Amino acid sequence: MTHLRRYHISILLALLLSLSMEAFAQSSRRMREHEVQREETVYSISRRYNTSVERIYELNPWAKRQIKVGDKLLIPTDTTTNILKVQERMQKHRVEAGETLYRITKIYGIELSDLLRANPGVTSANVQVGMELNIPLRREQGSEAEETRETEHRVDSVASRVASAPTRVLILLPLTKGRRYIEFYEGFLLGMYDLKRAGISIQLTALDVPNVGALQSYIATGQLADKDLVIGGVDELQIRAIAEASGYSYYVVPFSRIDGLTPRAGRIILANAHSTDIVERTIPFFLQRYKGREVVFTRRAGDTEEPFVTKLRPALKKAGISARTITIGSDSPTNLGSNTVVVPVGANQALAQATINLIGERTSGITLFGYPQWQSYGSPFQQSLHRLNATIYTSFFFDPTSSESKDFLTQYNTWFGHKIDNTYPKYSVLGYDLARYFIRSYATYGKGFVTSNTTPYSGLQLDLFLQPTQEGVYTNTRFYMVTYSSTGSIQRESI
Repeated sequence: MTHLRRYHISILLALLLSLSMEAFAQSSRRMREHEVQREETVYSISRRYNTSVERIYELNPWAKRQIKVGDKLLIPTDTTTNILKVQERMQKHRVEAGETLYRITKIYGIELSDLLRANPGVTSANVQVGMELNIPLRREQGSEAEETRETEHRVDSVASRVASAPTRVLILLPLTKGRRYIEFYEGFLLGMYDLKRAGISIQLTALDVPNVGALQSYIATGQLADKDLVIGGVDELQIRAIAEASGYSYYVVPFSRIDGLTPRAGRIILANAHSTDIVERTIPFFLQRYKGREVVFTRRAGDTEEPFVTKLRPALKKAGISARTITIGSDSPTNLGSNTVVVPVGANQALAQATINLIGERTSGITLFGYPQWQSYGSPFQQSLHRLNATIYTSFFFDPTSSESKDFLTQYNTWFGHKIDNTYPKYSVLGYDLARYFIRSYATYGKGFVTSNTTPYSGLQLDLFLQPTQEGVYTNTRFYMVTYSSTGSIQRESI
């Protein structure tokens, strides 16, 4: 009970009002203290400690109003008995030079999530040579089967239809080159962890592909054979080599988009919507939304027009919508009317900022329309987008203010000990989305999942709707229109 004395009297009174003295005495022997961190929610905290939101509110009624950084929460640890049983099956490992948490999991044949749970506070960022880690021993076949039956009893109606055999996944990435591919892989692991909690069995193989030669060696030695999902390839040579290989069921291209692929055996899925299709479908959206406004294009000397602007100009003329171009920095006077939508001719950050400077502090009647890259230009720029009620079109959009995104960021920081990079797209979130969508789809519907189009999915950054483009090749056709409201909210509309 000594740790409870650190709590404020008001919290203790609230606890005493909500619980009987007997129940409180029992609960206090199975509680721990948690200090709220930045971006945490009650939901994310409940997931971290494998308890329910209701149980946290039961012990902390005041938290229903609001929690803030530094608040102390009582967390029920009703699984104390199970934890002790797990600790009895532990062995010790002393970290040696050059070892990572991932490598240690491979040595002992365990999951990274199990290793992290057995070593609270340890992350890939703070593991050190000489540190002694708890290694959970692999369960005997009987106990594993029993736990599997218990898990399957808890899963929802969709997850209960998953295949009994594991979904075999192969990741092919330059894991020793570039932080963004490491982040993709880390996000992918988090997505897998969510699926495994829902009862989906996964067999993952990850191979480092520093160049196309290494990839060809993997193909020649049969590493792609019998895989349900192959994910990776970062340039045209790698993508074409994987597409022309055989032995797998599906190949998901997560990054670059290459046209004219010729699948040899398995089917190919392009996760990125085609840029030409996005532009063609954005133009009628633009014409409808800004009907009755004057369109003003902005440019600087030497700026190159995006294909969107090149196609928008004749569409505006055909629709009878007034349009003109302003060259920023010229001696010509700049007049913006009170019913104007401003469109920079390119996505360049300097041009975008120059355009915002041109508009100045005016907000009445003036709005801004632009490009996917704008979402990665930093917080001050985002504030300007909100002030101008700006809209962008984009294949990827991650809203860090949503509760689901906050939960992901909290879990990611806890697991890996670092924040995600401010890139477009955010590679960690992309890995998370692709793992959750494709593994769940394949586990639920098998090889026919591309024609089902019924898999429930709520991507943090990516929406997916697959359509065939040619024999054996499918492409994602979804993208977003994102509006930064002057109220501070963000509206993300799937198109």
